[in-house]
Amino acid sequence: MHPFLKKIVEAGNHKNDLEEEKASKTNLVVLAIPFAFAGLIWGILYFANGLYIPGAIPFSYAILSLISYFHFTIVKKYKFFRNSQLFLILILPFALQITLGGYIQSSAVILWGFIAPVGALVFFKTKQTIYWFVSYLSLVVIAFLINDSLPQYFNWDLSDKFINAIFVLNIVAVSSLIYAVQYHYVNKQTELKNAIKEKNESLAKQTEKLKENDKLKSQFFANISHEFRTPLTLILGLLNKQKNNLASEDLKEDAETMARNANRLLELINQLLDLSKLEAGELQLALVKANIIPTIKNTVLLYDSLGHEKNVTIVFNGNPIDTFKKHKPIVAYFDEEKLQKIMSNLISNAIKFSSNNSVITVDVKNKNETLKITVSNTGEEIPASKLPFIFNRFYQVDGESTRESEGTGIGLSLVKELVELHYGQVLVTSAHGKTTFSISIPLNESYFSNDTISTMSNNDVDYKVIPSAEIKKSNTAVDDAQTTENQLEILVVEDHTDIRNYILDILKTNYKVSLAVNGVDGYEKANKNIPDLIISDVMMPKMNGYELCSKLKSNENTNHIPVIMLTAKASQDNKIEGLETGADDYLTKPFDEKELQVRIKNLIAIREKLQKKYRQESYITSTKTEVTSVQQQFLKKLKTIVEDNIDNDQFNVEDLGDKMSMSRSQIHRKLKALTNQSATQFIRNYRLYRAAELLKLDSGNITEIAYQVGFSSQTYFSKCFQELFNMSPTEYKSN
Repeated sequence: MHPFLKKIVEAGNHKNDLEEEKASKTNLVVLAIPFAFAGLIWGILYFANGLYIPGAIPFSYAILSLISYFHFTIVKKYKFFRNSQLFLILILPFALQITLGGYIQSSAVILWGFIAPVGALVFFKTKQTIYWFVSYLSLVVIAFLINDSLPQYFNWDLSDKFINAIFVLNIVAVSSLIYAVQYHYVNKQTELKNAIKEKNESLAKQTEKLKENDKLKSQFFANISHEFRTPLTLILGLLNKQKNNLASEDLKEDAETMARNANRLLELINQLLDLSKLEAGELQLALVKANIIPTIKNTVLLYDSLGHEKNVTIVFNGNPIDTFKKHKPIVAYFDEEKLQKIMSNLISNAIKFSSNNSVITVDVKNKNETLKITVSNTGEEIPASKLPFIFNRFYQVDGESTRESEGTGIGLSLVKELVELHYGQVLVTSAHGKTTFSISIPLNESYFSNDTISTMSNNDVDYKVIPSAEIKKSNTAVDDAQTTENQLEILVVEDHTDIRNYILDILKTNYKVSLAVNGVDGYEKANKNIPDLIISDVMMPKMNGYELCSKLKSNENTNHIPVIMLTAKASQDNKIEGLETGADDYLTKPFDEKELQVRIKNLIAIREKLQKKYRQESYITSTKTEVTSVQQQFLKKLKTIVEDNIDNDQFNVEDLGDKMSMSRSQIHRKLKALTNQSATQFIRNYRLYRAAELLKLDSGNITEIAYQVGFSSQTYFSKCFQELFNMSPTEYKSN
């Protein structure tokens, strides 16, 4: 709508008016102004034809209508403006009918048919429109009753031409009014649509901004939580190291207390990370189809010693938790890690709020194709008024100033979220001093049809309580230190100085350790020195651990090196991401130093088995054997080059390195890692195995064969052959 017209129709609106009130006011103005101008035109037309009395009616109406409008724009009194306009609109066709002698002569029938619906547009309430319609019908009836008698009193001898002109004029006037109303409505609707569109766009932008802010907050939250793991690694690692060296029992007890609280802090960080992932929709199920009893019982069993400290007995399916009993298997679909978190929170919570010398019962049953898990404890009950809020995040049953037990209000909220992630529900009841948490998870596979399900075998075992002291003394020590010349080299890539030095301190006794401060530095040192194993952090500047691992595994010089990813990112997705880049193992911070050493030892043991395998394959002369790994491809390429130069007694390690595009030291360390032999040994032994084949085939005398395989001295050839096969070439040939 043109700004000038918009100003006219909205002149009577008040800033405090509701949208409905503004619409009704503008509707009336849209009707009144055109009617007023139509009245002026009618009056002038009548005056021009000498009809002064009939002409005075529409002309007077127009003047009064305009005065009413201007009064309305000044005082903003809508009710007076509405009533005066409606009165004038009703009187106008009635007066014209009387003065011009009937419906037809005055064209009043057109006005009568128009004013009823348009008049209803100007009221705020439906009830008011009913009164208006009743008044309108009453006047129409009166007009009908007097219509036939009007010519007796009013007969202006109007020509047919004038009557037709008035008739057409009324049609044009009414049509113009209808168009004005329609134009106003369409325009208003367009404005509303544009306003809605603008609001939607604004809301979309705000939504995106909120999502971005939420993502940034979640990312910051996750990053800061990950950062907590690094100092915790040092705290727990050094505490565990110092505990074994403390002579005083008091100091040992203090160290145990510090370690226990550090572990508690780690547990809280893990819970916060889980909640953050749940909010971001990133926490997914890693389902297995298996007997659920061992997983639940083993998790509960971990808290048996904590229960004994409080003289609380834990009963599992009717028997003490620390006694062995064969339980009937219940095959279910569950995420083992998340189920352990659910049970850990419920059991620790039950122990925390149990009274001394009480019993905690854990029951696991299959009821109507639904897994039912209940955890009950006796102690102070939860007030009924607070039960509905027990699973709310950060909610505390006891007041902040009267709290008897430590807690964050995270655990039960996480339990609810993780249970619902399994398409189940968790309920709580508390009465007569007994509190029971009940979990229901469907066993029907259809619930999990959209999730990836793997299977695992976990039959019931003889559950035993292993004292923590025995765990600490478990046989996880690495072999005694090797001699310096035989020590394996480990490259540690870690940007945190304290963590880097801590790992160095753990490994330096048994290994030769080199250090790198970031991924770029680590990649350069790995290519230069070809270490036997690499330990890398994930979150590093310049090049992160995933990128480093991917580059190492795609480089022929370094693709054989085992890589352990050491990181604060503990989620299953992070582990999978690391393993997909080619990492051989994944260890999360904080880590146990003995566990790190055992993992290193296991990877080295695996490498030694591969060395034996590759060493045996190294001397098969056929290069047409199908290869399945990058290491085998490397050996195939190596054998092809040596085979092509088998009779060249001048061919040495430098020549081999040139053809492999590797330095002497690189090819030496690569072959040492793959076959546990030097490049010189590899070339010499390959020649000797080739000679053994030729001796079997009786391809010539010993001197000829020695020359064929690149030995210029028969004496040296016989000496080397004797060392490798424990017999002379002559004996080998005859046997």
